[in-house]
Amino acid sequence: MRATTLLVAVTFVVAGCGRPQNPPGGQPTPPPAPPPPPPAGVRVVDMIPASLSGETWQDAEPFLTVFASKPNILAASAFTPNPGGPASTTAPIYVSDDGGSTWSLRNTLPSNVQTADITHAGGESPTLYATILSTPSIALKDLETTDVLSATTMTQDATRPNTDQPFVRAIRAASTDRLYVGINDFGAPNGRTATVDVSLNGGTTFTSRRIESRNTLGQNGPSIRPAVARNNTVYVAYFGWRSNAGDTITSDIVVARDDNGATGTTPFRNLVDASDNQPGRLVATNRTIVFSNGPTLGQERIGSTLSLAVDALHSDTVYIAWADRVGSGDIQTVHVRRSLDGGVTWSNDLRTLPNTTNPALAVADDGTLGLLYQQLTGTGNASRWVNRFEQSRDGFATHKDLVLATVPANTPASQFLPYLGDYDGLLTRGTEFLGIFSANNTPDPANFPSGVVFQRRVNQATHQLLDGSGSPVAVSIDPFFFSVPVMP
Repeated sequence: MRATTLLVAVTFVVAGCGRPQNPPGGQPTPPPAPPPPPPAGVRVVDMIPASLSGETWQDAEPFLTVFASKPNILAASAFTPNPGGPASTTAPIYVSDDGGSTWSLRNTLPSNVQTADITHAGGESPTLYATILSTPSIALKDLETTDVLSATTMTQDATRPNTDQPFVRAIRAASTDRLYVGINDFGAPNGRTATVDVSLNGGTTFTSRRIESRNTLGQNGPSIRPAVARNNTVYVAYFGWRSNAGDTITSDIVVARDDNGATGTTPFRNLVDASDNQPGRLVATNRTIVFSNGPTLGQERIGSTLSLAVDALHSDTVYIAWADRVGSGDIQTVHVRRSLDGGVTWSNDLRTLPNTTNPALAVADDGTLGLLYQQLTGTGNASRWVNRFEQSRDGFATHKDLVLATVPANTPASQFLPYLGDYDGLLTRGTEFLGIFSANNTPDPANFPSGVVFQRRVNQATHQLLDGSGSPVAVSIDPFFFSVPVMP
């Protein structure tokens, strides 16, 4: 667990830009050329509030939530500490009440200073459900609030130890919110740790549903990813870890399905693999995954990259993305595949992306697929993290590509792992894709070819972050929100 740090709150100030000075005995220095205008309708926003302009924390592993009936309200999270410092007994979430243009903090999560892993989902607006690994005990806590904008500490619905990487999705059904929390549960029997905690009553009670049906090397991979369609079909993807040689894992990529919202006594048994008649379709088998808790890919660790998305209106269409090692010279390659028959059969790779992590998938109401990912390019001091968003309507036979950020990969130095996060986030709202990623925050317009708005105080002309007094601040990792119109 990483050490906490004290962030100093500062008075709100209006960001300003320094004026170029004349060189001695020379002509006035011309101002830098303005960056090209961003594509129509695209927004990229650095989420650190102006009051925290002096912070230099590694705000990694971001996540995002929307609320169906209140489109202007959003919630987000990252590894952001409570500005109150080490004595704080709560951790913050980010909230926006203007559709993501501005963000502020609410210190409402019952965890000392900050959380470990955290994901969340919107229930009946503006109810927020959050699942966290709290500090310092690293216990799983299922939380809720009926008003995400409230400053009141969230209510704890359930807690238990010895789990990893909770990942929650929610849907409104039968006049109540249903919650599906994918977790790696080390208390599961026989090393079959892939689990979905299911609540059919808005978090009042949870039942642990074991979804692994095959033998493992002693546990499954950390990532357990549920996805829910509007007809209450629930999918879940996971890594079936079968054997290992040190940090090199041989794994299957598995998708399970339940056609009735996991309401039965033996859920997630509706998708059976023909090879062994066991529940859970084997999308790919015997894949090599290097599971590294050291900085392996651009200061980032690797090994648990997985995303799943279902077409909410056409539940037979489902997409998966995962990362594995393709050849001896490969570090980590992301694969994107699609099923059009409820997970029974799967395509070959629609996209194959080397040196890539943190794919996030989402499907718009018109069937357009969105794909967010972070790709390492270049080597040494020239290496960069390129944050890209793509969308396609034809299974990536054609697609529209957008670079949201391209930033140095070796600066700042890692404070802890994960450096950027084990996941980022992508959702849809009406005719927009909404997403979140973490990246180097150097305020250089060239790093953000789609444009960027900083809440924190910066000087984009000199590429400097500034604190409340106008003094330079070191570069760090910030969460960035973005919105992109669904392609016409």
